[in-house]
Amino acid sequence: MRDVILRFLSQIPAPVWFALGVFALWCLHGPLDDLVAIARGRIPTPSDLRKAGKTKEWKKASAEHVPVVSGSRASMASDPHARLLAPSFPNALCNDNPVNVLEIASVEDTRKMLEDGWGITNRADLVTRIYRLLCGDHSKGYAALRSRCADPKWVERVLEDLDKTVDKSTMDVEMCWRIHRFLNNDRGIQDVEFAAWDLMRAAMLTRSGFALGWLSEDEAWDTLALINHALQMHYSSWDEAWEAYRLGRWLWAAEGPEEETADDMHDRARGAYLLGKRGLWKSLPWDAPIPESRFLLLDAVAAIGRLQVLSVSNWRKASAWERELDAQARWRTPLAMGGKPIVH
Repeated sequence: MRDVILRFLSQIPAPVWFALGVFALWCLHGPLDDLVAIARGRIPTPSDLRKAGKTKEWKKASAEHVPVVSGSRASMASDPHARLLAPSFPNALCNDNPVNVLEIASVEDTRKMLEDGWGITNRADLVTRIYRLLCGDHSKGYAALRSRCADPKWVERVLEDLDKTVDKSTMDVEMCWRIHRFLNNDRGIQDVEFAAWDLMRAAMLTRSGFALGWLSEDEAWDTLALINHALQMHYSSWDEAWEAYRLGRWLWAAEGPEEETADDMHDRARGAYLLGKRGLWKSLPWDAPIPESRFLLLDAVAAIGRLQVLSVSNWRKASAWERELDAQARWRTPLAMGGKPIVH
């Protein structure tokens, strides 16, 4: 039997063997590609993207977000510092920063990013911006715009005015884009709580401030504890917080179809590293106990006279988180400037 099989195989023409070899390699390409990706710490191409011919795009996005971990990844699950740093993971993945330590990859790149992208050049700028994010810098504005979009007369009037200036103003183009997104309820934007977009960026700024020496280590960990506490008050899971962050970023970017497609791939890759089968957030329980913050950030903001307190009417409409932050601000604000009272 062995001789018969060998005789049969020997009679197969070389071109047929070549074709069979090519076919075998084609069949194995997907699994081999996945093994190579896993070996490099990347996520294999999802089947829907492979079928859609977007393997190249996925590989690029995946390669740009491979987590950098200091020490053992398995140890992160029991590391309280890793849990405190968790809200900063989305940004860390984009900048090759270690996810589980305060230190960052490039101090100079961070300094430039803060100056060019945020206008932050010193400690006062930094603590003020973090505080504003904790107060809902962008999220309140998006919520207010969504509320206004429920008024057809307001929408008609504003779109008519914007139509006269969109050719000259990028900001007006973006405003027009956002209004239409709310009107169409694109991506379920009507039901999103936007706070994560502000809070996770506040975590990034906190790490940056420590790296540049503008926050002490004690202030940095205390502020990260405060940010985690705020996230837990707004959301019930990492999945919910990530979806809110992702949609907040999408609304902020306000880009055209081509750029939007690239950004979606970017965020899908980040989401896979955060919430996939071996996602970074999967090993860090959402409801893990967080150290109680001493609100050291508010002490820093009070020292430069930039704390703000809610008016009575705004306090009545405020969320539990806003009231908690306001109460702490009031205890640090002189009576002459509206501090103390409003205790319910």
